[in-house]
Amino acid sequence: MNAVRRHGWIALLVALSAYSHASTGVRRVLLVPLDDRPATTQFAQMIGDLADVRVDTPPGPLLGHFLQPGKPDSINSWLSKNLADYDVLVVNADMIAYGGLIASRTDRSSYNLALGRIRDFAAIRRQYPNLKVYCFSSVMRLAPTATKQSAAWRAQLARLVELGEKQKLAPDPKVAASIKNLQKVVPPAEVARYYAVRDRDHRIQQELLRMAGQGVFDYLAFGQDDAKPVGPHVPETKRLKAMSQNLKLGGKTLFAAGIDQLANVLLSRSLMASSDWNPKIRVVYADEAGRQKVAFYESDTIDNSLRDQILGSGASFAKPGESFDYSLYVNTPDPRSFALDAFLKSMASEVDQGFPVAVADVNLGSSGTADPRLFGTLTAEGRSSHVLAYAGWNTAGNTMGTTIPAANVYMLARRNGVDPLRREVALRAFILHRLVNDFEYHKYVRPEAYAMIDKLPSASREETYGTELQKVDNLVKTDLGDRLQKLFDEQLRGTKFFAGSDRYEVVGLKDIDIGLPWPRAYEVKVSFHIEVAQATQGQEIDFSQFPILPLGPTGKNGG
Repeated sequence: MNAVRRHGWIALLVALSAYSHASTGVRRVLLVPLDDRPATTQFAQMIGDLADVRVDTPPGPLLGHFLQPGKPDSINSWLSKNLADYDVLVVNADMIAYGGLIASRTDRSSYNLALGRIRDFAAIRRQYPNLKVYCFSSVMRLAPTATKQSAAWRAQLARLVELGEKQKLAPDPKVAASIKNLQKVVPPAEVARYYAVRDRDHRIQQELLRMAGQGVFDYLAFGQDDAKPVGPHVPETKRLKAMSQNLKLGGKTLFAAGIDQLANVLLSRSLMASSDWNPKIRVVYADEAGRQKVAFYESDTIDNSLRDQILGSGASFAKPGESFDYSLYVNTPDPRSFALDAFLKSMASEVDQGFPVAVADVNLGSSGTADPRLFGTLTAEGRSSHVLAYAGWNTAGNTMGTTIPAANVYMLARRNGVDPLRREVALRAFILHRLVNDFEYHKYVRPEAYAMIDKLPSASREETYGTELQKVDNLVKTDLGDRLQKLFDEQLRGTKFFAGSDRYEVVGLKDIDIGLPWPRAYEVKVSFHIEVAQATQGQEIDFSQFPILPLGPTGKNGG
């Protein structure tokens, strides 16, 4: 960053210190999520907190749970009575049509039933013409949901489908032989069911595009669930893109890698649009050679995936030599050691000098676990408390679609003079949550939980219930709780920051709640409150009214 840019950043901080409270123009957002997991609900709520924007969901029981679908008809009924309370609606069409992401991979809802539900939604939406509606839907992944029932043939079915597409593109006797062998393993009924579900979902998504053309949605995003470069999702997406062009939807549609992060992306887009602001992002890659790599579980290059997440979030790339609002450091898959060393040194230098830096770690490998070398640099000497955003979880699209929206929204909150104390506390909570959830859990605690599951007689990595689930949950609660407290002590306790013209100190962590949100160890639920005190007066501030909560009985953050 040059001197002019640096002085501009400092001037921005000084100018914003005069604001006591302002807003983004959006006060309440309603999110109809993919499901009730923290990654699809809580993450967006925490990003909203950065700008003092409340992100609610319909009541938790309506959203379903794991293999139990949500209740689309009840959700539509609830929406018809509550949409007037919100400025923006971010809605997952799969929840409306089928009952959520997992239900979208099953044949429990017929095409006609799903079509009727989304048309009912469209009728409800038309009653609120001033409401901004951002919709997203999942392009079905290659593999069925991981359950005990599908364990014997799930991976083989995914491989069969992938090879079937390869054979269409370039017939090969060896591929044909592999297909025949796989057909002996996978039940024919499951193959037929799989393709019927794909066809239903694709036809519903075509209807979503027609609805977008009719003005039902202000913006429509399609997220590619876990996939590979070859598979039926490729021609499906090609057809959807062609249809979007034929309908002249232009900048009203997005096609992106990943699905769990799209609530974050669309939340960011809605807030940027409400303030008519398009943040400029300078991108720094760990290894330029990594830009053209295809990350695990994705079908396009890192470069293209990043482009989609940035543009979808309402931001844009800064051109060489152009002024920018923050730097995004992207750790690419398998960077060469010399390139990674230079990348980490540059990142640390910019953060230490107080420049605005966000970090996306997409060097995740097949396990979806972030890079310990980057984590080590980020947490050295408490450096994590000085970044705009960090993420490193599951897939490249999930990660980039979490880091970028968080950085966008934080910078927007600064620009608009949102309550500085709430904003700064929310930022520190978000970063700490990412360090614990994205790295500590997946690197250390999840492997321990899997090791325990493997030893329990009736448990499996796909599903675990009863007393065995309680044992695994207790392990997670204890181990991750210790890691959370240790990270808090090392990264945040005693650190000081300015909110406006007042100085505060981070003094404590309370109301910690950790557990497994679903009957498996693949993800974790973490919530807590950060306590701060006004450094100049030594007066402690209670932030219990600014909670970071999982879904409660009403499904709403904070009540």
